Amino acid sequence: PDSSLKTGNNSLPTFHQGRTMSTGSASSTVRKKRMSAYDEQIKCHDYRIDPNFWKDPYGVEVAHDTLKFLFIPDHVSAYIASVLAHKVYRYQIDNIRTKEQITHAVMITMGGLLPGVLLHDHLAWTLNKNIPPIEFGTLGVRYYAGPGEPLDQPRIIHPLSIQVEQCVVGVVEDLVDLGGTARFVGQYLVEERKARKIVLIAPFLKSKNVIEEMDVIFFGHVPKDTWIITPRERVETLIKRVPYWRDHGATLEECYDNLRTIGYPEYLLDTYLRATYERG
Repeated sequence: PDSSLKTGNNSLPTFHQGRTMSTGSASSTVRKKRMSAYDEQIKCHDYRIDPNFWKDPYGVEVAHDTLKFLFIPDHVSAYIASVLAHKVYRYQIDNIRTKEQITHAVMITMGGLLPGVLLHDHLAWTLNKNIPPIEFGTLGVRYYAGPGEPLDQPRIIHPLSIQVEQCVVGVVEDLVDLGGTARFVGQYLVEERKARKIVLIAPFLKSKNVIEEMDVIFFGHVPKDTWIITPRERVETLIKRVPYWRDHGATLEECYDNLRTIGYPEYLLDTYLRATYERG
């Protein structure tokens, strides 16, 4: 390096140095302002995820309810989907020789839509010629009227959107509770739509019985007394549960405390809580 820069004997005229420093400083300041706003909104979040907790999570108790509630943040849903996708990929690798690889996936609406869309981002493309890309479709099945309220039997409310004849089909759900929906869908796809084999894919199981009946790829287990609140059903759960609490003696303030205890963000409560409490 030039020794004159170390000693302070400027080798460049003051005019040129000042102009260069000023331009660089201004550009750097603008760049820092732009990046700081971006970093603050996009990158500066401490998304801590404890995989061990989420493999065996538990819910929280709230006033005026016998159920426990487990609120799943968006970034946790994305993380779980990435782990599930890796497990599906391993399943595909293990079945190269058997020719039993999954080629189609059916998202069970509504619950299977969110994990299905997240899985689609991982599995609808492939860089390995031995692993087929998976074609995704939907099948509308309803089994619950509300939190903790199963129907007598599942019902098809939207037809199957893809052809699955002679295919190994991944059935995507958000949660396997009693296993009724999984059995119903598996039977329907094999007997009526002529699928060759069914592989159940779900973030969480409440019952392990289904593991004995079909191949299952899953992430973790949830207690049977816990209602999972995924990002796609936060408003739905609020609108259905707040009137229940109110009718069991809860004040508006207690409903607010319940939702905050569960993990609801303030902006959703500002929008929906009072109106639901008064008119729900």
